[in-house]
Amino acid sequence: MSVIRPLERNDLPQVASLYESVSRSGSGLAPQGLAGYFERTLLDHPWVDPEIPSLVYLDDQGTVKGFIGSHVRRLQLDGKPLRMACSGQLMSDPAVRNRGVGTLLLRRFFAGPQNLTMTDGATEATRRIWSGLGGSVGHLGSITWVRLFDWSAAGERALERLGMSAWRPVARPALRALQAVANRVPLLSMRVTEPPTRVEDLTPKLLLEHLPSISQHRPLRPAYDERFLAWLFSEMAAVQSRGELVKRLVRGREGRVLGWYVAYLQRRGLSQVMQIAARERDAAVVLDHLFGEAQRAGVAALAGQFEPSLFEALAQRRRRCFLHLSANFLVHSRDPEILNPVLVGRAMLTRMDGERWMGHHLEPFD
Repeated sequence: MSVIRPLERNDLPQVASLYESVSRSGSGLAPQGLAGYFERTLLDHPWVDPEIPSLVYLDDQGTVKGFIGSHVRRLQLDGKPLRMACSGQLMSDPAVRNRGVGTLLLRRFFAGPQNLTMTDGATEATRRIWSGLGGSVGHLGSITWVRLFDWSAAGERALERLGMSAWRPVARPALRALQAVANRVPLLSMRVTEPPTRVEDLTPKLLLEHLPSISQHRPLRPAYDERFLAWLFSEMAAVQSRGELVKRLVRGREGRVLGWYVAYLQRRGLSQVMQIAARERDAAVVLDHLFGEAQRAGVAALAGQFEPSLFEALAQRRRRCFLHLSANFLVHSRDPEILNPVLVGRAMLTRMDGERWMGHHLEPFD
């Protein structure tokens, strides 16, 4: 008989092979480091919780045919400790999909003792399963803001994403001409001016020191500790396919902490912001410093998760941001008191707390 049970260490080679086949190259031959990556991020991270394990679906021969990853995070709601389970890597072998393996795995996962379940990288198929099991779309968390810096590089990137890479040599002269014009026309220019701020590397100790004051307007927020943040920053930095990880604490000229940002910067690429933390009154200055660093790094565009505290800063015309709507941020909880802050934008849940930073589908793992 088929069975669903917690992930065990000796399942990892089969999980890696299934993931390679379903979500990466299509081959069942996983690269050497993929199983080790799953071991580090699913079984050996500082907040691993045996009560909220990753799950495997075994067929009647005992072969892994389905899997859901569990990334446990700690939160607090008005000081009360909570556990959040970020679900990731939900997959099943095509040979057993007619059995509803994804639904069975997610139903079992939802039944765990966590207070809140979330995912921030959902596909349309995943969204349908979540909705059928009582989950909700976090509409605010599903909004992405995008800021262009280089029309030429962004145009080439767009052609690549549309499967039109062969047109890049043809389009390149026109795109560069557009960039040259944009640099000279204020209405089109994407150049930014950095504010007079002081910055330093954001360490786990500094983040923990200033998190209470920066997030005091959010009743639901992460309950980080220094050991977990050190692990998280190390794992994030290892995802080199996303670019260089930068972590900056931003201070005003008088030394007051305004906030911080954590982002991947990739030259001539679409760069991703994983976390921005700032009071609403200081958000514009923190954003401008981030934009200035992205400009110096030569990124094509920068994308981040929308936060209500960023609304006024992003809406100002000189920052020239675009919004992209999706339905990839999903949440589930049996407790409305926990769910409501997430849905109305009063929770500090960023891409650093989900799976958006992870490299399981990007890194070569050679």
